[in-house]
Amino acid sequence: MNYEEVSLFQRLDRIEQLIATPRRGYLSPAQAAEYVGLSKQQLDVHRMQGGGPAFHKVGRRVLYAVIDLQDWMLAHRHDPLE
Repeated sequence: MNYEEVSLFQRLDRIEQLIATPRRGYLSPAQAAEYVGLSKQQLDVHRMQGGGPAFHKVGRRVLYAVIDLQDWMLAHRHDPLE
């Protein structure tokens, strides 16, 4: 296994741990960015300019529901050309 494969598997393990924990129905912006495969900065830009996944604002804290991230990813799905 090369470095990229190991890194990918480690990232997938972290994501599975995040969404498998019942109290973790919500993710921080950094965790949400990793979940959808964006940088935190890219996700921040989506949030501020629109077009990103739905989010919750609790006081000054921003949280993303895993279900909203999944819905956003499905909405941006493209079928391959035949």
